[in-house]
Amino acid sequence: MAQTITKIEAQKRKGRFNVYVDGQYAFPISEEVFIKYRVFKGMEVDDQLIETLKNADNISKLHSRALNYLAHNLRTEYEVRQKLAELTEDEDAIDQVVAILAEQTLIDDQRYADSFVRTVVRERKNGPDWIRRHLKDKHVSDDQVENSLSHYYPAEAVIEIGVEVAEKQLKRYKRDSAKMAVNKTKELLMRRGFPYGDIEEMMNQVDTSAMATQDQAVIDRVAEKYWRQYRLLQPYERNQKVKQALFRKGFLMDDITVAMAKLTQ
Repeated sequence: MAQTITKIEAQKRKGRFNVYVDGQYAFPISEEVFIKYRVFKGMEVDDQLIETLKNADNISKLHSRALNYLAHNLRTEYEVRQKLAELTEDEDAIDQVVAILAEQTLIDDQRYADSFVRTVVRERKNGPDWIRRHLKDKHVSDDQVENSLSHYYPAEAVIEIGVEVAEKQLKRYKRDSAKMAVNKTKELLMRRGFPYGDIEEMMNQVDTSAMATQDQAVIDRVAEKYWRQYRLLQPYERNQKVKQALFRKGFLMDDITVAMAKLTQ
């Protein structure tokens, strides 16, 4: 049965309107729906059209919330769907909003991956496997991830950045033996997502000669610490405990022997 829109009233919230049908409040609509469906006072509507307008308004509200979510950062389709799922259980509505955003190029997983890879390369801290893990969590497809990496993180850049990371880290391990410092650096490179097969090449390009010369001074200092720590033990047991502790720290046995000789003179 035909009904008539008798009043359209602006809400206090900008861009929102209340629609009255046959003198009674019927439903709210957004300005977007108002314009799209050319709603006007005196317009005849039936139940089907009213339902269409309500659904359109629901889509409009979800779209508006999605735009707010996308306002400051790029997001993947998965992230947007997760956000919309917090607002509605209507999967069809979510599909419609995602389709609109994709058409507006506001959702584009390839663009997201490209931007993320460029940012990581610019920061010069993490490797490609770290990127793969992050983008997998965002449900970016493997093909899109590899496409971005091939364009923006070539193999030569991976080695170059890995060497920079290794050099910075080695400077922080001045209290460790050269062997221990190198091992710790390798472990860090692994955690940062640099390929296992490239780490030896990275370390080969790092100058560790200064660390080797400082090892004796370091081992002497560490040995004295353990020597004091185990002072209550019998001489033989004390020697063994100190040697074992130094070996675990990564010092070479020849250097340990020299350090122990100084302590027992």
